[in-house]
Amino acid sequence: MRGVEQLTALYAGWERWAADVAESHASYPVLLRFRSPEPHSSWVISQLAVLDAAALHMAACPASAPFEARLCLQMGFTGLRQLARTLRIPVAEDPRPDDPIRLTWEEFLQGWEQITAVGFPVERTAEEAWPHFRGWRVNYEAATYLLASGLDVVPARWSGPRRHGWGPIEPRMLANRTPEHPDGQPVRSPDL
Repeated sequence: MRGVEQLTALYAGWERWAADVAESHASYPVLLRFRSPEPHSSWVISQLAVLDAAALHMAACPASAPFEARLCLQMGFTGLRQLARTLRIPVAEDPRPDDPIRLTWEEFLQGWEQITAVGFPVERTAEEAWPHFRGWRVNYEAATYLLASGLDVVPARWSGPRRHGWGPIEPRMLANRTPEHPDGQPVRSPDL
């Protein structure tokens, strides 16, 4: 699968970004309330998406996942907990890997089917990966859900409930327009 090698740099960049945001937003809590001018964008949801990607990578590919995925996860959940504390939102500081999470097995399986459909090189089955994914997600799910709800950010998949009860907004699929296909092809394809 093309692009997997690019994830190392992505995780490293997000590790640095999470550290910067944790420092700036904990020092100046008013920054937590600033919203993107794009109504379907949120730094909280972006952070959650990257942490879920790293957790999936670690759970699916324990032998080949880059070490940067672990560092990204560590800094990501440390920063989110720090920001939750800044807002006086209580979260567990050291949850057990078998503590419950709100994301369901069915939701996880939908995500698993998406990554395997594009040829992501998994080393485990979904059943084998699930407890490992849960073990990572338990570190950031509560803080993220509480921040997302409290800041009333865009409702996205895997991001918890909102005050207004809105369901998740489905991700936009961008068209891949080329001279050969001017009307576009879906961005997700088996050879991505």
